Amino acid sequence: MLAFRLTGLPDSRLPLYLYCVGTQEEKVQFRPDGFPVYQLFLLRSGKGEFKVPGEGAWTVSAGELFVIEPGVAHEYIPHSKTHGELGYIGIGGEAAGAVLRSAGLLPMGPRRLSEFEQFWSRVTDIWHSLDDGMSEMWNSSTIIYQLILDISQSIFPLHDATEEREARSLTRSERESESANEAFTRAVSLMHTHYQDDLLLKHIAEAVGYSVQHLNRLFHQRHGVTGHQYMQRLRLQKASDWLDKHPLASVREATETVGMEVNYFIRMYKREFGETPGKEIKHRIQLKMEKDSTGPVDHLYEV
Repeated sequence: MLAFRLTGLPDSRLPLYLYCVGTQEEKVQFRPDGFPVYQLFLLRSGKGEFKVPGEGAWTVSAGELFVIEPGVAHEYIPHSKTHGELGYIGIGGEAAGAVLRSAGLLPMGPRRLSEFEQFWSRVTDIWHSLDDGMSEMWNSSTIIYQLILDISQSIFPLHDATEEREARSLTRSERESESANEAFTRAVSLMHTHYQDDLLLKHIAEAVGYSVQHLNRLFHQRHGVTGHQYMQRLRLQKASDWLDKHPLASVREATETVGMEVNYFIRMYKREFGETPGKEIKHRIQLKMEKDSTGPVDHLYEV
């Protein structure tokens, strides 16, 4: 067993830091005032129950992780006298809660980890590093952050009974269809959010976890065009909408709003709308002149 180890005073600039680490023989714990930082418990062997007044009780088995928030009263009661092993890491910092929640380690509840022994070994490595002169706070902060990310990837999906029944009732094709819908929706959302940026279709595909070919198939099924064509049409439509709101703007200004090269923009605009943006701008200016009785403004529709 590894004795309880505290680290030094944390640097106030650290959003995440190691507070303590150790392992112990599984035993009754009672903390009516909670703990000053987040606690990550890893049960290597044995079985027990975490009780949190006003929140509930959770049974934790070997190979599982349980996280308790700072200042939360709790107790741990082993189910047997087999004296299993319980490891713990204390994590503090202003970002600790947000990081743990985003990583899926909160809210409270047991999480089963794949390759549990790997994480147990890393806890002991962290403990020994304090003896090897590796206790510098900035270094340990990086190690803890990477550990949280790796634990997040290692968590087995948790479902309640209803979700499990629903999951079993879905056919493979239905699950694939649901996944495709989510990926397509996210891809379209990214295009609408970043149409002004130099965003390539391959980067969108990577962001939604699909290949370019697969994503193009989804666009063909829903819109009859490739993903690149959809994004191009979106940019052209956004440029046209912008010109509607800025009738005295130049072609170059319209082009800059959608992140396209001027000559390519003019060519694609004519293909999409039947006339060049310069002619459309001139037409809109003429309409404005008729409405406002203003003088000639030919220079405004120059590139």
